[in-house]
Amino acid sequence: MTSRQDRIILSAIVLAALILRVWGIGFGLPFQAHQDEPIVVNHALAYGSGDLNPHFFHIPPFTSYLLFLVYGALFIAGKIAGAWGSAQEMALAFFRDPSVFYLTGRLFIGVIPGVICVILTCRVASRLFNERACLYASAVMSLAFINVVNSHYIYTDMILVAFLLLAYLAFFRMYDRPLLVNYCVAGVLVGFAAGAKYNGALLAATYALAHVLAVRKERRTSMKAYLSGMFFAGGISAVIAFIAVNPFALIDLKGFAGSFYAQSRAFWYTGWGHHLFYSLSEGISLPLALMGSAGLAVLAAAGDRGKILVSFPALFYVVLVYRSQHFARYILPLVPFFAMGAAYLVFHALPHVVRAPQFRRALTAMAIIALIPTTVKSVKADILFSSRDTRIEAASWIKDNLRPGSRLACDSTVFRPALKQPYPQLVEKSGYAANQPGLEALKSRKNELALMASDKNDEGYPLYFLYEDPAAQGQFLDTLPALPYDIDELKRRGIEHVVINGQVTNPSKEAFLEELRYQGSVVREFSPYFDGQFRQSLDEIDATCLPMAGQELFSRRSAGPAMRVYKIGR
Repeated sequence: MTSRQDRIILSAIVLAALILRVWGIGFGLPFQAHQDEPIVVNHALAYGSGDLNPHFFHIPPFTSYLLFLVYGALFIAGKIAGAWGSAQEMALAFFRDPSVFYLTGRLFIGVIPGVICVILTCRVASRLFNERACLYASAVMSLAFINVVNSHYIYTDMILVAFLLLAYLAFFRMYDRPLLVNYCVAGVLVGFAAGAKYNGALLAATYALAHVLAVRKERRTSMKAYLSGMFFAGGISAVIAFIAVNPFALIDLKGFAGSFYAQSRAFWYTGWGHHLFYSLSEGISLPLALMGSAGLAVLAAAGDRGKILVSFPALFYVVLVYRSQHFARYILPLVPFFAMGAAYLVFHALPHVVRAPQFRRALTAMAIIALIPTTVKSVKADILFSSRDTRIEAASWIKDNLRPGSRLACDSTVFRPALKQPYPQLVEKSGYAANQPGLEALKSRKNELALMASDKNDEGYPLYFLYEDPAAQGQFLDTLPALPYDIDELKRRGIEHVVINGQVTNPSKEAFLEELRYQGSVVREFSPYFDGQFRQSLDEIDATCLPMAGQELFSRRSAGPAMRVYKIGR
C-alpha cells in the first residue's frame, strides 16, 4: 500500500476481520460444541506427558504441535500468576473447566491465522494487481462467511491457508529471482503446508510450474536448467520441513502409513458442481464464486504470474471433485484465490475492456453489493456463536427435572446435553484405557486425571452412546460406553431416558425411533429455531458445528441441535 488512504482502508478491513473472528469466540464453553476441536486440543495437552508421538495421523500433528507450544507459554503465564504450580495442576484445571484452554487455542489457531490470511491475501495480490484489486481481495477474505466461521475453531484449516499464501509469496520471489535461498524457502513452506494438512502437498505442482516458467523467462531451456540443483534443493527442503513438523511419519512409519491409508479411503467422487454450488456458494456467496471463477479463467491467460496463481486452485478443485468429502471446509484453501479472481475481474480486467468512468463506478458498486450476502451471514454466525446453545439448555433442564443418577442414552457424543460423565463411569473407563494398543499409559493417565478432577459424591447423570456398530468404538474414550440402537438393551441397563438429536441420522437410528415412538413418550424438546419446532437440520452436509446452508442458518435463534428427550415406557 503506497497511499495513506489505502493503508487506512486496509486497516479497517483487518479490524473488521478481527472483530468478526473474536465475536462469539467463547461459544459453547465449557462444553466442547465443535466435534473436531478436542482432537487437536487433547493431543496438544498429551504431548506434555513427554510422548510426542500423536498415535493418530488422520490429520497431521503440526497444528497440535503448535498448540502444544502455545500451551507451554500458557503454563508459564499461569505459574507466574499462581493459577497452577505444576503440570499436573494445569492438567487438572483443564479437566475441571477447559474454557481457558479452548479460548487460548481458538485465538492462536483460529483467530490470529484467520486475520493473517487477510493480510497475506493482499500481499499476494499486490504481486499481480493494482491496489484497489488488492483491497477488494482482502475484503472478501475478511468478510467471507466460511472464513469467519472456521476462524473460530481450533483446527488445521486456517493454518494451512496461511502457509499456502506464504508459499505463494515465495513462489513469486523464486520466479522473479531464481536464487537458491528463494527455492529453499519455497520448499520449506510447501513442506509446512503439507504438514498442516496433507492436501497442502499439491503446492508442489505450483512450485514446479514456477520453476519451469522462471527458466523459460531467462531463456535457459536446456534439460540441465530444468533439472537444476536449486530445483532439487527446494524439493529436499520441502521433505525435510514436512518431517520436521511430522517426525513420527518416519519414526512411526507403520502407524503413519496405516492411518494415512485409512484416511485416504474416506474420500470419494463429489462431482464437478458440488463444491462450487454448495461449498463456495454458501461459503462466500454465489456472486463472488462466479466472479472468482471468471477472474481466475482470465488470469490463466494473463501471463506467467497468472498461470502460477491459477495452477494450485485448478489442481486443487480437480482433486476435490474426485477425492474429497462433501464438507464445505474443504474449499477453504480456494477462498483466497476466488477472492483474488473476483478482484482481478472487477478492478483490473473489465476496466481495461470498457474504460468509461460510469462503467467503472458501476463495477465498484456491483463489487460492494456482492460482499453484502456473505457479510450478513458472517454477522448471523457470530450472533449464533454468542447465543445460549441448546445443549446447555438441555443440561440445565435435566439437572432441574431428573433425579441425580438417572441414566441417559444419547444418539451422539457431540449433539447431546452438555453433561459430564460422573465418577463411576470414569472408573469403568479405566478398563477400556488399559486395552488401547500403544496408548495404554497415555489414555490411562488421561482417565486418571479426569477421575482426580471429578466429584466422587456427585451421582451426576450417567451417559451412554448409541451406535450402529458399538463394537467398533473405543479409539476415543469419549465414545464409551457404546450401545446398540436396541430398546431392550437400554432397559436391561436401567436407562430410562433417550436423547435424540435432529442434526445427524442413519438407518439404525430411524428404525430405533419408530420403536421408541411406541415404547416411549416425549417429555421435553429443545429447539434452536425461531418457530420452536423439532426437526431434522436443513443442512444435511455440514454438521460439525454451525451449518453452512443459509436456509438453515437464518432459521435459527441459537446454536446447537434440535433435541428430544424421550422417557422409555408410558
